Amino acid sequence: MKVFAVILSALLLGGWQCGVSGNPATGQLLCNGHKELCARPYNNVSFACTHNSYSYAPPAGSPVLNQERTIKEQLSDGIRAFMLDVVKPSPEETLWNRIGSFFRNLLRHEAKAADSRVHLCHGSCDLIDKGPLADTLVVFREFLDANPNEVITFIIENVSGFTVKDLKPSFVSSGIEKYAFTPNSAFSAHSANHVGYLWPTLGQMISNKHRLVVFIDDKAQTDVVPYILPEWDYVVEIPYSNIHPIKEFPCNQDRPRDGQPRDLLVLNHFGYNRVTIAGKNIDTPLTSSQVKENGYNSLDSLQMHLNTCAKAWGDSRVFNFVTLDCYDVGDRSIFHIVDKINRVGK
Repeated sequence: MKVFAVILSALLLGGWQCGVSGNPATGQLLCNGHKELCARPYNNVSFACTHNSYSYAPPAGSPVLNQERTIKEQLSDGIRAFMLDVVKPSPEETLWNRIGSFFRNLLRHEAKAADSRVHLCHGSCDLIDKGPLADTLVVFREFLDANPNEVITFIIENVSGFTVKDLKPSFVSSGIEKYAFTPNSAFSAHSANHVGYLWPTLGQMISNKHRLVVFIDDKAQTDVVPYILPEWDYVVEIPYSNIHPIKEFPCNQDRPRDGQPRDLLVLNHFGYNRVTIAGKNIDTPLTSSQVKENGYNSLDSLQMHLNTCAKAWGDSRVFNFVTLDCYDVGDRSIFHIVDKINRVGK
């Protein structure tokens, strides 16, 4: 009996309870790095998020770079939400297309391959092309395989208007589909737009091994692919088109512009350079030097934005996705702010 008690104690402290991994040094259960988050519903947790997460060098010097670190490095640093743009490149437009076509023909896996038309690009694949979506999803899947107590989120911008049938093969071939979260009607508050949806806790999501939440801004069909969720049913965003120089980051509801609340809130904290040619505005991301020189990613700037939005949205509202360009500039203050919102850490 004594041996059994010791074994049972070890299993519980080791993180088998609720399927949540633990900290060997303390025996505490951890979810996304903090024991306090295990009992919190997904919509009551804040996540560090990157805008256009895939848009990093190479190519060096591109005018549309938003980040300085790779997806793998972002995951390692603690980024847990990722904005991804899916675009259809023109036939033979990119080197990735030609290389992928060569190897698929060589290996004769054409029928089983993910749809190579679905690429991660910034507006046009002429500007930056990070190759097939499936390739990057493999990086995320490997992270989830190696880190069983982490929950991550995708916010997909469907630039080329893909159907979910177009996107699903990338999730299947990469092996990440098994982790995708699908809302359970048993949790639903039966609201038409899901306001008040009873999200599971991070601990429940980890226990169930459904640790990836996927939103898309257009053409979701949950009756076809139930885990690719319609973003605007669940999420609202504050303005993203903030033009440099920025005196104050805004907090009003920008998308959707119906004034209706949702479960989740995106705090966009980044800016653009704007030039106007022949009456047409052309916006490009700020360079990392501009971000640093103007202190946009500093702790003071983020805290001021948070304070302003708390007045607009209420002190109890959780800012779920704190979203930055060049998040590593400014002493990585994004992680301090997210910990403060989550009331964890020092």
